[in-house]
Parts: sequence; C-alpha cells; structure tokens
Amino acid sequence: MQIRLRNYALHHFDRVNMRTFACLQNLDLLDGAITPFSSDVEWAVIRDAHHLRREKLSPGPLVVYMTAEEKPRRMVVELLALLYSESPEGRKTVLMNLDNMMAGGVQCVTPQSAQALGRLQAALESEVSEQWRPAVLEAIDVLNDDIIFALQGTRQCLESEPVIQNSLNTYVPRVMFPTISSLDSIAFEVRNPEVEHPKLLEVIESSVAEAQSLGDACARYYARLGYLPLAPAYSMGEVVTRWMTTHRDADAWATVWAWAQSALGPVPQYHACAVFTLHPELVPAGKMPELWAEILKLVCEEKTRDAGGHSHESWMLRSDLAKHFAYHLEANLPENDSANMAGFAWWFAEQVASLFPDEAKSAQFYRKNWMAPAINRSSQVWLAASSNIRSSYLRYMTFGVQSPWAASLLALMGAKLEQLAPSELAAESQALFHDALFSNLISLLPFSSELTTEPTFALECSINETALKWEQTQAEENRKMLAQLVAYGRTLGSDEGLCKALRGLADSSLPDQVAIALSLKAKAYLDPSIASAVWEVLSDGEWRQQVLGTIEERVLGLLIEAFSVLQASNQDKWFSIFPHFIAELCEKTDDAERRHSLFLYVVHISLASDTVSAVRRLLRGDQKAKFVEIAKLYRDRVESMWAQYPPWVQGRMRGLFANLHVV
Repeated sequence: MQIRLRNYALHHFDRVNMRTFACLQNLDLLDGAITPFSSDVEWAVIRDAHHLRREKLSPGPLVVYMTAEEKPRRMVVELLALLYSESPEGRKTVLMNLDNMMAGGVQCVTPQSAQALGRLQAALESEVSEQWRPAVLEAIDVLNDDIIFALQGTRQCLESEPVIQNSLNTYVPRVMFPTISSLDSIAFEVRNPEVEHPKLLEVIESSVAEAQSLGDACARYYARLGYLPLAPAYSMGEVVTRWMTTHRDADAWATVWAWAQSALGPVPQYHACAVFTLHPELVPAGKMPELWAEILKLVCEEKTRDAGGHSHESWMLRSDLAKHFAYHLEANLPENDSANMAGFAWWFAEQVASLFPDEAKSAQFYRKNWMAPAINRSSQVWLAASSNIRSSYLRYMTFGVQSPWAASLLALMGAKLEQLAPSELAAESQALFHDALFSNLISLLPFSSELTTEPTFALECSINETALKWEQTQAEENRKMLAQLVAYGRTLGSDEGLCKALRGLADSSLPDQVAIALSLKAKAYLDPSIASAVWEVLSDGEWRQQVLGTIEERVLGLLIEAFSVLQASNQDKWFSIFPHFIAELCEKTDDAERRHSLFLYVVHISLASDTVSAVRRLLRGDQKAKFVEIAKLYRDRVESMWAQYPPWVQGRMRGLFANLHVV
C-alpha cells in the first residue's frame, strides 16, 4: 500500500526536494543505488572557515567559495542540505560549522534550535540510518523554522557579491513572516518595559559596571535596550551620567559621538542627541551648534540624506517594519499582551533594518520592494483578525505615532531647552525646528493635562513643555500658533472636550477634523474607557449622517479605525449594533467610491464582532445590486491570500464568506 501511494504521488512530480527524498528513504520506500548529492562539494573548504577560496561572510547557513578548477565556479552551499549526507564525517562537518557559529559571539540561532541540536548531536553523527535519518529531518525542520537562522541567511545573501538571489528568495519570507513557534524561545531581559522598571535599571547598572570604557557602556546599553526610545531614567543619558560619576575626566562628547558614528543605522544618532539634550552640561563650549545640527537632521523630515545625516526614509523603514511585525504578531496571537508583542516588533525591526546599507536609496528600495508588499499583506490579515489586544503605550507608539523617534527626542528636549540656547540658532534653523515641532505636535494630539509620574518611554514626557518653552523664543505669529495648538491639544485631552469636538465635527474645518480624528484614535489605543462617552455621540443617527456620511475619506478612515479599536476592546453593543450603523450609511450614500469604502468597513467590523447580519442586510436587501460587484472583488482578494490567514482567522471568516455570495 505504501509503495502504491509513493508511486501515485511521484507520478505527479517531475522532481522532489531533499526533505521529501529523505522522508521516503526513512520510510524505506526508495531502493536501488543512489548517487550522493554532495559528491561535488569540497569538504576541505567547508571544514576550514578561513580557507583562502572561501568568501568572507557573516556566520550563517551558507558557505560560498570558488572552485579550484581552471575556470573557477562560484559554489553556494547550504549547510542544512549537507546534513542529508550519507557520510557521518560530512554530517559532523556541518555540526562543527554550526557549533563554531554559535560559539562566535553572534546570535545565529534561537535557544530552542541550539537546544535541539545538542539533543540530536549523537544521532546525527551516527552511522545507523535508522538513527541519523529521523534526526536529520527534525534538525532541518527546527532550523528552517528558526527566525534568527533565516535572518543570518538573509544577511549573508545581501553581503555576498553578487547577491545570492535564489537563497534570498527562500530566507526573506521566513524573516518577514516568522512562524510563532520560532519566537517562543527568544529571551528578552525586559519583556514589558512598562511594568519592569527595576529590570530596566538593572540593565543600566550592569552596562556601566561591566564596561571597559564609556563607548563600551553605550554599546552594551544599545545592544540590550537601544531599540526603544526610553524615558530619561532608563535612557542612554542615565548610562553616561553614571559613568561620569566615577570617571570625571572622561570626554563624554567625543566618546559618545564616536560610538554613534561607528555604529550602524540612524538609531545611535538618536541616543547621542538624547544624551546631550538631557545633559547639556556635557556639551563642550562652542559645540552647541553641532548638537543642534544633529538634532535637526533627526527631527526634520528630509527626503534626501544630508551630509553625515540619515534620511527620512531610514526612519520610515524602521517604523514600517515595527508596524508590520506588530500586525503579524497580533493576528497570530489573539487575546495577548500588546506590550510584549510590540516590544519584539521594535527589536526585530532594528535587526532587519540593520541588514541594509545605511543610505537613503537603499532604504527607499527596501521600503518599496520588501515593505510595501509585506505590510499590505500583514495589515489585511490584521484587519480580518481584529483581535482583542490589551492596550499599552508602546502599541500606541507603534500604530498611532507617525515619527516616534523624532517625536521622542522633541519630548525629551522640554526639560532643559533653555540650556540648549535655542534663541541663538540661525533663522533658517529655527524655521526648520519650528516646522518639525509643529507637525509632530499635530501627530501627537491630544495632550494630556496630567504628567506621567513614572514614564517608561521618552514620548510620555511632556512635549507641551518643549512647545511652550520654544514659543517664548519665537515671533508673535509663531507664538500664537503654538499656544493655540497646545491649548487645543489640552482640550482634546479630556473625554468631555474630545466628545464635544466630535459632536461638532461637521462644522469644523478640515485641519480641525483631522486633529479631532487623530485625537480619538490616540485615545482609543491608550484609554478604551472612553468608549461609553463616544457611544453617546455615535448612537445619534443625525450625527452619523451629517458627519460620517459627508466627511472626507481620510478623516472617515481615521474615525473608523478609532471606532474599530474601541469595538474590539469593549464588545457588547459595539459588536451587535455598530456594524449596522455603518451599513445604514452604506445604503444611503450615492457616491460609488464612498459606498465601496463603507462596504469594506462593514465587512471588517463584522469580522471583528463575529456577526454577519450587517453584511446580509446589504447583500440581501433592496439595494443588493449596488454591492454585488464590491462583494465579488472582496471575495477574490480574500481567496487569493487565503493561505496567508492564520487558521483561527480562516475559521472566523468562513461564516462571513458564506454570506458574500449573492444570487
């Protein structure tokens, strides 16, 4: 029976991969002489990491070398493929390479994979096929599932000249859409910074105590916590001040900037700027203009790389990556802690971003060719999942803040802005900073009137203070604009003020509508308890028609996103009634484009509530002809990416999907 099944299966394939081949061997379903696939591999090169013909690459799953023939060929060898070798010596060579990788000081595999390889080592080195073949299959499955192993493979492919495109096509999907099982064993010293302040301090203490120099202390901190813009008490500024307490003759300015400029990516520049904005007393005489130049490079959204600076594209690449990984994790881990997931998303975003050359064109290329398709897919899956995720400040920073690193630095500057001598800036620099501050203030609406007593993140510091102090250095017109914006932000920061503005949205200007919608979105992510007050506004049919039925699409999208976040966290009538509110608008609109958008909103909020009545209302009602084509387009899109949805989301979608077929 097994042989018949084998023959029937193989009849449909021109070739089989090595894993299938090994499985058939393990089941004793292949007979006859088999030529070892690895007969053309130069094992001497594989054994010697310093072989002259071996290409110098970061540690990882690939070995690249030139053959010794008269006309040398470039060989790209995957270590995992060599594990299939019939020779015990060959498998031992692979294990030796893997051991050397793991002992080299660079994290090349997850702890879970390292543990599995240790457990399987004896079986992998065995000469008995019944022992080594199943062990090989398990080891390869574990490493193919390993996100860090795939990351290192991607790094090697990009380092190599020319790029190893075939292998890159294998590793990139594993990096961009990691399996959840591969994440479980990645240990973080601080999993949720918002509730682990003592651990944050322990990291700072040990970073200083174990360091050989101030630059070493900065590097240790950066490797452990530097992927997050933390509050002053847990920032690199704290590391520097603790070091300076016992090393008073150290040159903080020269050392910190030397470290930042030697490190990869733009994030070290943020930390250096943060150190000296928090501690302007460490800035040598005459160096303040240089600090301001670095600050302006960071906070101004320049489209091209300035001399020695980092482009806006580099920052947006990191923001896109963090959002993408947060979307992916939330869709695959419903009912989970958003702070843990967002923390991993920020950490891994920096790991992936560090793969790419630190230049504007490179960041632009990878945003367009890697990030755009990935985030389009992950956001669609996330929308379909609409899982109830506990709120956290880091989740808000991930999904709700346009430029979190720039905004964080601006928030930190308020404490000692006077000592940074802003009035001495050239007029052009003042204009650049003013525009950056103003645009970030708008994106951060609303402003709470209460200061966070124990902030975790830099953005929890009062950016109001920065705005008010900067206002004092400005001409009358700019002062008035800033004062009005801060006052408006404080009004929108209260539930009462925000809901009052929401009621009057139809009579507001477009900029005010955007500001109110952004404020509601921020409130929804940070404080779901506002749901009851918002519901009072939303349940007014006349308001819905005047506001949701007429406002610009961009504002409507922001409002629906805010309502959807409140729906997921509050359920109850948000589940049963809210979808019908939007369906009613969908029925009444005469605008075809708006009808399309509203229909998709109905679908997504119905998925979130596990209900189908609002969708059935549209597709079975008197106006169903208006929605037939829209429903078909949505079905086609979902069917094209069905395999990308997690199983639990597929289950959620089946009931709705059955109702999308209109007769």
